[in-house]
Amino acid sequence: MLTLFLSACGGNSFQGNDFSSRGPASSEPAYYGKPTDVTNGLRVQMKATFLYRVLNFSTDPLQSSNNGLGAVTSSALPIPFAEFHIYDSAGNRVQQGETNTNGIADFYIPKTAGTYTLKVFSRALNDYLKISVLEDIYNNSPYSISKDFTVTSSDITLGSKDLTSDPVVAQADENISSKIEGGAFNIFYDILLANEFIRRNIGKNNGGTPSTDINKWWVADKVTVYWKAGFNPYTYFNSSAPLSFYSPGERKLYILGGVNGDVKAADTDHFDDSVILHEYGHFLEDAYGHSESPGGSHNGNFIIDARLAWSEGWANFLQSAVLTGADAKYNSASEDRLPTNKRYQYYIDSYGYKGSGRSAGLNIYFNLAADGSVSTEPDSVYSDLPGTGTFREVSIARTLYKATRGTTQAYATSKYGGGVSFTNIWKAFAGENTTGNNRSNPLRYSLRNSLLYPIPSIGLFNWLLVQNSVSSTTWDDILTEEKQNKNTKDYAYYLSVGTCSGVAFNGGSMEMTMGSSTIKRSNQQKNNDFYLYLHDGNAATLSMTYSKDETGGTTAPDLDLILYYGSYVYFEDDYWYGGYSSPYVAKSSRNVGTLTESINLSGLPAGFYILNVKINAYNKNSSQMNGISTYKLYKDGSQICGTERP
Repeated sequence: MLTLFLSACGGNSFQGNDFSSRGPASSEPAYYGKPTDVTNGLRVQMKATFLYRVLNFSTDPLQSSNNGLGAVTSSALPIPFAEFHIYDSAGNRVQQGETNTNGIADFYIPKTAGTYTLKVFSRALNDYLKISVLEDIYNNSPYSISKDFTVTSSDITLGSKDLTSDPVVAQADENISSKIEGGAFNIFYDILLANEFIRRNIGKNNGGTPSTDINKWWVADKVTVYWKAGFNPYTYFNSSAPLSFYSPGERKLYILGGVNGDVKAADTDHFDDSVILHEYGHFLEDAYGHSESPGGSHNGNFIIDARLAWSEGWANFLQSAVLTGADAKYNSASEDRLPTNKRYQYYIDSYGYKGSGRSAGLNIYFNLAADGSVSTEPDSVYSDLPGTGTFREVSIARTLYKATRGTTQAYATSKYGGGVSFTNIWKAFAGENTTGNNRSNPLRYSLRNSLLYPIPSIGLFNWLLVQNSVSSTTWDDILTEEKQNKNTKDYAYYLSVGTCSGVAFNGGSMEMTMGSSTIKRSNQQKNNDFYLYLHDGNAATLSMTYSKDETGGTTAPDLDLILYYGSYVYFEDDYWYGGYSSPYVAKSSRNVGTLTESINLSGLPAGFYILNVKINAYNKNSSQMNGISTYKLYKDGSQICGTERP
């Protein structure tokens, strides 16, 4: 649990041979969801449902051995708003439509006796949900479940036929159906829950349609999901690491179905609701927020890039917010309190499932309602420097989750929720509210309005909440507990001309490896200060002078000055000293033995850059960086200082 090692949500590495199907890719079949008018037809009603595996979860150490996916649930859930087709005995499509909120296909067909087939697909393209859950990237086919029914002369005389008591069922047991279609429809259903949660909480579920009145109704843009039982989608990217992930820019989710055909003991995610909704959170960030995440490995007990921490923290929070507030698959719970069922305040990723002596359990689980100042918590900020919560993904997830609990609801002794509504969360995230703002016309103070401030972080998000008049003393207490601030001083502080005191590095941190990687990484909080710099395109010089306090035998850190392009990947010194270069570094100054660093901006295009003041910690231990180095920054000789940007 405490390792919390998560690989990148995308990317490539390693070698793999777990491919699904090969050959030229076919286009996804055309969508047919609008019914055909049938004059004086026979009305038929049939129900579509899916089964799933129950997640057993307990924080009790005596019961934890039972954690993991268990038997297939005995209760099927409806498949709402899904595309369905009706075929006659010759295979001709004679009708089509979409199931209703109860999963019922209600349709009319010609009054002709014979055998017909209902086929329900893992797709929706309507005012409630826009999604395609497809088998693989080659044939791009949705999953389907089907059931035959017979129309008799008696049915024709009666004028209707109700078959809802005998539904078509998507199975969750591979012994019954090797495709485990229930997994596809569970993914479908989770994403429907997310859509319903958002439109309910932003007040856009009051009638109308997106095409006629965007201020009354909300539905997310279409997302495509690739999933296949027994298949690891990361092999599409030449990696053997089992992984679910989102592909930025493509609006595609890839959900882990197992490895090399194994769905019993291998890691699978098609019934891991936390994982599915986490990846959907990345889609929402891509489509509705603003992502500058560089991707890469992330670890719950590691200080990481603030943009990556924000992206992962947001996705961790989103899944728990949806599951806490879900209404059909889960115990109903109001969003303004801690859930009755404590499972929903956790992020949980399982592997395998129980039965026949198989090994199964949890890869990852952590409590989003936990007290972050308790040292035993994953990603705890207990002993961290001020501001470190900006660089910790689980701390960000905890902050958002606890902030959105009610102010009278205790998550720890004498600690209460922040009372921040999801309406305000979404307003700062996407720039949408209930009074007319939408994605095409976002609020000024939102992540979506990237012209305001193009580098997302939790500090920026907290600042945006303040600009949108969010405040409470309990929210302040949560930020203090999680060592976060209501501005960008901890990451991407805006540089402008002014006079300020020198900024001190009070010692440095040794570079460390993360997980199984051999690359030594800089502590992105303790060893680095990151500033947002807007370059006007004119020739200029950025410089830094610093002093060292080495009294008492201490050794103050040597400082470097690195200028990154706005969308950058941090360049570790392990690579620099290995002789590699980075396309993300615009300019750098790495003088040794001097107390000045200087960068000439001539030839650089206008735009946003990140100026990084960093401790050179390469191959040094803490005793070699235990003094204080204090620096000041200048542009053409005039001092520049970090400040909030209105």
